[in-house]
Amino acid sequence: MGWAPTVTAIATVVAALIAVGLAVFALPLMRQASRTGAAVERFLNLLEKDSKPLIEDAKSVVSEANRAVTKLSSEIDGVVETSQDIRTRVRNAADAAEGRLLDLEALLDVVQEEVEETVLDVAAALRTTRRGSTILRSMKRVFLGSGKKRRRKR
Repeated sequence: MGWAPTVTAIATVVAALIAVGLAVFALPLMRQASRTGAAVERFLNLLEKDSKPLIEDAKSVVSEANRAVTKLSSEIDGVVETSQDIRTRVRNAADAAEGRLLDLEALLDVVQEEVEETVLDVAAALRTTRRGSTILRSMKRVFLGSGKKRRRKR
């Protein structure tokens, strides 16, 4: 036999030994990987089992929060609408009050003018009455004589 078949046989034996060594070395690793995979699968099953109620509760909380936000939004819209209505009413009332105050001011101006004219007319009438009274006294003195002397005689 030649050296080529011997080298081939040795190489085949070495390759077989390497394959057997790898199989022997890989077998515990594969067992460990299988155990780890089984543990991961049990953990995932447990996680799925325990997380379902949590997920359902979270969905319920989110649903309730959405309902609360919807109600709150509706209430806020109502408050804003009411506020706008009140502001409009207050503005209208202020405008109406301003108009009434302007009318009252005009009325008071007219009343003041009338009172002033009346006071002036009364003053003029009193002045005329005093003058007339003075003239009548003077005429009485002239025509009837001194009224003071007659009174003294009595």
